[in-house]
Amino acid sequence: MTNSKNFINSLVTIPILSLSMMGVNLPAIAIPKNTQAQLIAQQTTCSVANIQTGQLALRFTPNGQSKAGLDNGNTVALVRKGPNPWVYVRVLAGPNSRVNDLQGWVNSNYLSCSGASSQNTSGACEVVGIETGQLALRFTPNGRSKAGLNNGNTVSLIRAGADPWVYVRVVRGPNGSVNGLEGWVNSNYLNCGD
Repeated sequence: MTNSKNFINSLVTIPILSLSMMGVNLPAIAIPKNTQAQLIAQQTTCSVANIQTGQLALRFTPNGQSKAGLDNGNTVALVRKGPNPWVYVRVLAGPNSRVNDLQGWVNSNYLSCSGASSQNTSGACEVVGIETGQLALRFTPNGRSKAGLNNGNTVSLIRAGADPWVYVRVVRGPNGSVNGLEGWVNSNYLNCGD
């Protein structure tokens, strides 16, 4: 009976171990389930975005076999970074709820993140140096364009990708129809002064 009790007590501490692996410093006590949800909500969360066809693969290993598919709008919590662009995530919520609580690797180029993260940057930048045409706001780094930005458009940096690509949200500018859009741009055409 004592061994059974010890086994059950050890299971109660599993959420603490998994949360501590995500960078949350917790005391070594059991945490009630409603508190666990609050702690997870404090993590960096991201939404799946810019999937044009199909789904974002949730993989067993970076660029490995897929275990499930995520749709635009699925919300994930970042657990840890891997080799660029791969991140290990836990699915929190979204349109296809059957994948909730699954964990795996995803390509971070298809995530729009908020909260504190080592990938996140902060600050506002102005589009400059466009001599002809517009700066492409792209679905993926160097991928298909979803909109064009003009000199004078202001963007908010969300995260950095492989140089020179950064993921941004358009704040304001001459072509207001793009305000609020997010996507990848070439940072060589951004002035991010003090």
